[in-house]
Amino acid sequence: MARSGYDLVINDGVVVNPWGRLRGSIGVRDEVIAAVTREDLRGDREIDAAGKAVIPGVVDAHCHYRIAQGHGPDAVVSSDDYVIGPRAAAFGGVTTFIDFAIQERGRTAREMVEARIAEAAAGSIIDFGFHASLTDPRHEVLDEIEPLMERGIVSFKFFMAYAKWGFYVDNGFLHAAMQRIAARDGIVAVHAEDDEILEFWRAHYARTGSADMLNHSLSRPELAEEIAIRSAVSLAEETGATLYVVHLSTGRGLRAIEDGRAEGATVLAETCPHYLAFTHDVYRQPTGRYFTMTPPLRADGNRQALWKGVGDGRIDVVASDHNSFTRAQKDRATGFLDVPPGLAGNEMLLPYILSEGVAAGAITLERGVALLCSNPARIYKLPAKGTIEVGKDADLVLLDLDEERVVSDESLHDPKAYSVFSGRRMRGWPVATISRGEVIVERNECHAAPGRGRFIARHSARSERSLPLVARAPV
Repeated sequence: MARSGYDLVINDGVVVNPWGRLRGSIGVRDEVIAAVTREDLRGDREIDAAGKAVIPGVVDAHCHYRIAQGHGPDAVVSSDDYVIGPRAAAFGGVTTFIDFAIQERGRTAREMVEARIAEAAAGSIIDFGFHASLTDPRHEVLDEIEPLMERGIVSFKFFMAYAKWGFYVDNGFLHAAMQRIAARDGIVAVHAEDDEILEFWRAHYARTGSADMLNHSLSRPELAEEIAIRSAVSLAEETGATLYVVHLSTGRGLRAIEDGRAEGATVLAETCPHYLAFTHDVYRQPTGRYFTMTPPLRADGNRQALWKGVGDGRIDVVASDHNSFTRAQKDRATGFLDVPPGLAGNEMLLPYILSEGVAAGAITLERGVALLCSNPARIYKLPAKGTIEVGKDADLVLLDLDEERVVSDESLHDPKAYSVFSGRRMRGWPVATISRGEVIVERNECHAAPGRGRFIARHSARSERSLPLVARAPV
């Protein structure tokens, strides 16, 4: 018997959560999920999802919009903003993103956080949060941590590299920050590359062939990632902090994470589609500069190691690390040292995992939901996001798992962006994106106005310490 009284219903879809699936219907009322049932429902708007899968909205835990790399007149600013970037992400099934408020020297972290929240609130069509990146290693900055957590910023990123940009913090500051953050049950995220190793080898390869894009990878050796991870793991183990390693790119780094877990440290791992898809051999091609990001692409064995970790649960999250630059911005560089590192990845995050993970048989769709939706929501303290359950925000994505498309730059919804996947045929695509019960994207149309997205203040709950943070077993 049909039930009524819903603002939106989705009938006859395959509803997928990380723990399993059912064929049935979802009822939405007042922006939240009010029913998940095997029965048909009735509502003000009804969507027939026969033949489609319905998953939770993707939570992109790592992205950068309108970010400046470098300082002063030499700074290069990424090509999108909080209108264009989140809109493109929504076409890819993303309903929540967490960006970074990177502290500028001479400004407080709180100032940067408030400025970024205001920018995103004015432009984004999807919900958002922020990590605070603390880059000014003074004792006074440590005193900002507790007020930021009260503001709803519970995750903090630290760069173990980029001294040249003024982002680097030493182990002393990182140790002290971990103590403060651990005391409030926050999350410590690290960009794990050892800066001393990078700077030596960057200088070396600049002398031997600055125009050779393969040197972008060779000058940032795998060892630099492993050493930095082991150092951060030691600090996390000593302080009791929850450590989150962003954009993991090597098998050596994954082994360092496993070793830390075996010693009792709480260490979470994130990787990105580009590390699963490509090797450093692309830097030998004339188009190699368009594949530059940091950490760089690696030798092929790393790709296999990361896919294994994604499949068996040792890697917790796949995120985009979206940081969009145009081909023209990349073309201005004279060598590997000055190519702005970053790729447009938000719109292709879900399609890549659907095609190369699920359709290819590397992972189940349930595992894909864990990696893209439920794990980042759980880790980053977004209790209303990440799963399809009564009481959760009605953030949903309808999927056609059989649809095939050839990716092109023109198919992206950021007119300035290019895709490293251009020319690749992919199977499995989002056909509608729903944010808090509103259909914001349907097929190739966006129905949402800039500024409808909301800032999500995230807060720690000490009771979660007694619960498993995220399932390690594959689903």
